[in-house]
Amino acid sequence: MNPETIQLLEKAGRIAAQVRRETAAKLSKPGTSFLEAMDYAEQRILQLKGQIAWAQMAVNDVAAHFCPTEEDTGVSKEGDIIKVDIGVHQDGWLADNAMTVVVGTPTSELQAEIKDMVKAAQNALKAAIKVVRPGAQLWEVGEAQFSEAEALGFTTVRNLSGHNIERYKVHGGITIPSYNTKDKMELQEGWQIAIEPFITNGDGLIKDKGPATVFMVEREKGVRSPQARKILEQVKSQNGLPFTTRWLTRKLGKGATALGLRELQQIGVVRPYAPLAEISGGMVTQFEHSMIVTEKGAKVYTRHEEDGW
Repeated sequence: MNPETIQLLEKAGRIAAQVRRETAAKLSKPGTSFLEAMDYAEQRILQLKGQIAWAQMAVNDVAAHFCPTEEDTGVSKEGDIIKVDIGVHQDGWLADNAMTVVVGTPTSELQAEIKDMVKAAQNALKAAIKVVRPGAQLWEVGEAQFSEAEALGFTTVRNLSGHNIERYKVHGGITIPSYNTKDKMELQEGWQIAIEPFITNGDGLIKDKGPATVFMVEREKGVRSPQARKILEQVKSQNGLPFTTRWLTRKLGKGATALGLRELQQIGVVRPYAPLAEISGGMVTQFEHSMIVTEKGAKVYTRHEEDGW
């Protein structure tokens, strides 16, 4: 990986880390609008001279892939467990990071379990980062995460995983597991990877829950309706990175957006990503960093000076 690319990644990482922490701080206060928090995150990325890859969140049993619509009235509530997932890029070079905040001050009994779940996710991420080096096998990275979850009485979400990252590709095709899959594939020097343990007090699996508000363009293909063409024009600058419904409804209106998205999904041009919830209703915590695999170990480029994990 050349020095110019590393500089772009580091800049994206600094912005992503700062926006993650600022947005999480807002959501940690009861009564914070989900819509306003995600709008703030996107605007802040641009203010800091980054390019928006995504700004997403997830509450309680939902692990990932939630973005509010423009009419969303949801607010943070006392005791909520909120995951903030921020993606920033510089010319396609991506920084992907996430953290969990607990809203307000929950009851003492609930507070103890939530505190342990948050700690387990932090510990799992730290343990996995220590394993990262050229030649480390994927099962080792997964086992490091699972062991930390188990140590505090929880489990990892087994059908959510980390991943390698490529230019303009959130998931480059290689899965970084959060448990021992016995996968002997070795990490290679120069790989970009994101490690993101999801910890739960539930069964450890997720399923789709509710309508999708996050989408990605999967392939190019001719479309018939003007609504579909307008959507593709609006999201062209994402170069295949995620986009969310309210970006379209604010420009094109709700009716045109619904018609266009329906056609694009039917012909396989756009893929929806529904919110992902723990199957038994268990609560979920998550922490995530992006890093480069180097001969000296993991070069983490999304760590904020106040993180501690």
